[in-house]
Amino acid sequence: MMTLSTATCLLLLLAAQPPPAGATPPPPPAEPLEVRHIPAAQVTAGTELVLRAEVAPAWRLGALVAHHRATGEKDFRDTAFELSSDGTYAAVIPITAEQRVSVEYYLTARDTEGVESVRFASAQAPYPVLVDVPQSTLEREALLAVYGQRRSRVSASAEYVDYGSQTIDGTRYQDHYYRLEANYLYRLLTQVGGLRIDSIRIGVGHLRAHTPPFGLTAPGEPARPELRPGLDYGFSEVDVGFNPYFGLGLRLTLGGNATGFSAGFGGKVRIGRPHGAHAEIGGEYTAGLGGAGTVRLVWDTVPRFPMSAAVQVTNVPSGPTGVRLLYTVDYQLTDAILIGAQAGYQARASVGGGPSLGFSASYGW
Repeated sequence: MMTLSTATCLLLLLAAQPPPAGATPPPPPAEPLEVRHIPAAQVTAGTELVLRAEVAPAWRLGALVAHHRATGEKDFRDTAFELSSDGTYAAVIPITAEQRVSVEYYLTARDTEGVESVRFASAQAPYPVLVDVPQSTLEREALLAVYGQRRSRVSASAEYVDYGSQTIDGTRYQDHYYRLEANYLYRLLTQVGGLRIDSIRIGVGHLRAHTPPFGLTAPGEPARPELRPGLDYGFSEVDVGFNPYFGLGLRLTLGGNATGFSAGFGGKVRIGRPHGAHAEIGGEYTAGLGGAGTVRLVWDTVPRFPMSAAVQVTNVPSGPTGVRLLYTVDYQLTDAILIGAQAGYQARASVGGGPSLGFSASYGW
């Protein structure tokens, strides 16, 4: 039969005694810190990735941090969560418009006792959030790639147009004019109200003509000197894309000549890609000069040699209506420099006509 020693009995008696009066009981263990987070599936490029979390109890939280990086990067960046008005915590991570790869992140929390722990994913296996790129942005980037990332372009052109000679009441008159233009174009490629503003263009022009006195010389009257209509003008244009294969262009012209102020307007409809094969139907009218309607086909099937052909019905400058046939070929001298030549034939009457010659050059950056 086993017996207890005297020392063991004394220890058991002491343990069974109640604590002395006034003694403080040991504190209960601290309530554990809980972090609840629902991850985001994707975020749109050019916006912000907002991470939200619920923390309980809030007084136990020292810091909650999101460690994030773009996929492929080596180092993480830290963004601290902040208390929101609804009682949750949020971390805001900006996503640039140029970002195309996923965002990776994980969460860590530090309690009031300084103990830090991983609460979602990990540095070795971060959680990926897909970056969504809008279709309009992809189209814009594709167009910029076609233009070699060059948004600006300056151009200059010269054109000589000869309608031949006209005989009025036995007197032969020359019918021709020349035009000089210079312009600056900037490609916006920006969405405004659901429409894509492709480009804006501003320019100046100078036109001088020698025109027979159509309708001013009656039979039997002495011959009158040929007319010399002309215009010095400025213009602005805007091109709008409704979708990749349909667009609209608008033009406003303001100028002056010896007879006073002159204004004009015009427009065109594009069917096809603006940077490739397409068709254009357009018209314009300028007071004191006349109007023109044009159908143009543009193609780029020959590398570095974009071309176009056009049929134009016009009474510019200040005469009977005539028809012009035009052919243009450009040459991409370098990625930034484009030079071009235009040739054509036009006539106001079936008994005669004349050639048309033009040259152009542009530089983009």
